[in-house]
Amino acid sequence: MCWSSAGRPPVFSAELTLQVEGIPDELANNVRAFLSITSLESQSITNESRLRYLHRRAEDEVRQSLEPFGYYNPTVTAELQQLPNGNWLASYLVDAGVRAQLERVDILITGEGATDSAFIALLDNTPMQTGAPLRHPDYESLKSRLQSTAAERGYYRAKFERSRIVVDRMTNTAVIEMTYATGQRIRISEIRFAKSPISEELLRRYPRFSEGDYLDVGKLIDLQGALIDSNYFAEVEVLPLLNELEDGEIPIQVSLTPRPRSLYQAGVGFGTDTGARIQLGVERRYVNSRGHKMDARMRLSQIRNDLTGSYMIPGKDPRFDQYGIRSRYSDENSDTIESRTYAVGAIWQKQIGDWERVLSLDLEQEQYTFDQETRDQLLLIPRAQFNKTVADDRFNTRKGYSLGFGIAGASESLLSDVSLLQLTLSGKRVDPMGENWRLLSRFDLGALVSSDFDRVPASLRFYAGGDNSVRGYDYQELGPVSAQGSVIGGQYLMVGSLEADYMFRPDWRLAAFTDVGNAFDDFSDPIKTSVGVGVRWQSPVGPVRLDLAKPISDSGFRIHFTLGPDL
Repeated sequence: MCWSSAGRPPVFSAELTLQVEGIPDELANNVRAFLSITSLESQSITNESRLRYLHRRAEDEVRQSLEPFGYYNPTVTAELQQLPNGNWLASYLVDAGVRAQLERVDILITGEGATDSAFIALLDNTPMQTGAPLRHPDYESLKSRLQSTAAERGYYRAKFERSRIVVDRMTNTAVIEMTYATGQRIRISEIRFAKSPISEELLRRYPRFSEGDYLDVGKLIDLQGALIDSNYFAEVEVLPLLNELEDGEIPIQVSLTPRPRSLYQAGVGFGTDTGARIQLGVERRYVNSRGHKMDARMRLSQIRNDLTGSYMIPGKDPRFDQYGIRSRYSDENSDTIESRTYAVGAIWQKQIGDWERVLSLDLEQEQYTFDQETRDQLLLIPRAQFNKTVADDRFNTRKGYSLGFGIAGASESLLSDVSLLQLTLSGKRVDPMGENWRLLSRFDLGALVSSDFDRVPASLRFYAGGDNSVRGYDYQELGPVSAQGSVIGGQYLMVGSLEADYMFRPDWRLAAFTDVGNAFDDFSDPIKTSVGVGVRWQSPVGPVRLDLAKPISDSGFRIHFTLGPDL
């Protein structure tokens, strides 16, 4: 082993430390990125001559790194020294100097793009204005945005005829000169749909553009998304055929890969309201070339069994509009309700902005039993339901809300055995509180007016209690009772809940909540209150909740298990 006369360790064990001082972090970070000597930082120095060579290059590299930010006359003090412990220190003290200002900005759009609102807005909002500091990233960003805007809006022959920055280092001023020739904006000559099981007549109702319109890539992407959302197709490509661009017009090719016509579904689950349950279903994504859809489902549980079917037809705007017929058989046998319902009717669904509107007309025959007395009621019920959900994430919501309200009625003068009017209003909300906390709130309100409430079928009355109502009570346990003590449902419903949860590890939360409410015939009836705690797991198919709830004014407690989104 050999040591130097100064007692320092051999050169091969020495390391380099790099210092850049005198300028803000944004500039210092760019300086470090430009410096070649940075590659040796914290490395063992085995070649001193290369270290000194890279150090000699550093001053020019510092100057180059500052020019993109408008500093063309910096002062750089560079020093390289070997420390007593044998390590090296390369330090660069930088005075950036005076920043160049934009003395003149000459940006010109020519061609049809000169009057295009997209280009006008782009130039109005650029930070490159006379008197502003020079920043090369702003210059490059504007060039990139001009090119992307041209591509998105169909200026396929657009090009820069002039593009430069002229800097006067003596006066620290700069001039930007740019001319962007957009040329002619391309129009759509033809929309070509690939052969598919869905008729072209229906497919042509999806685009938000027509043949002869200006090309807009955003509208092509919109069409692609709409066709995928239709559930007819597994893959969709919407592309302009550049090789067929002629006389300022271009055809659009829509390539389609159909989904399998039928989807079969099966699932099992458990909920404390329903007990064990099983679901079987078949969905016919397209019954025929006109895009008609058919759906049939069977849901079996310990408390309620349902068999439903629907046949839906695309409307004028197939994205947001469909109508059809539906049927339903329900058999419910809980501690509160014993009923059997047969229903058939027509339905019209339409998306209006953020709202989903559902209008329906159903003929329902219900047989129900209270206190060993069985009744049959026939009702013709028109309904209107409006629902809206806004959320940052439907399956793992940090912030969002949902609202729903509906109205239903029946009249003895229109095939019904009893006249009634039912109104419902419900809402849920999720609000973030800091990094790991959320506040969840919900309410359900209902009112029912009838010519003879005793003849209102059991399924149309209001009940409270259960997983999604007042926890701590059994499913539909709360409501007015008969002389024999059986819950028979009420004319009004008021339920509310507040819950706070805390994420103690990814996908896991602890919750504390209180629920209030009841179903009643008289507003003087008591309101029930419960409190509880729970745990939530964000599973791949949505939140799984396990709650332990205790009524305040009644004995006992209840465990609740549910699966489903927060909104």
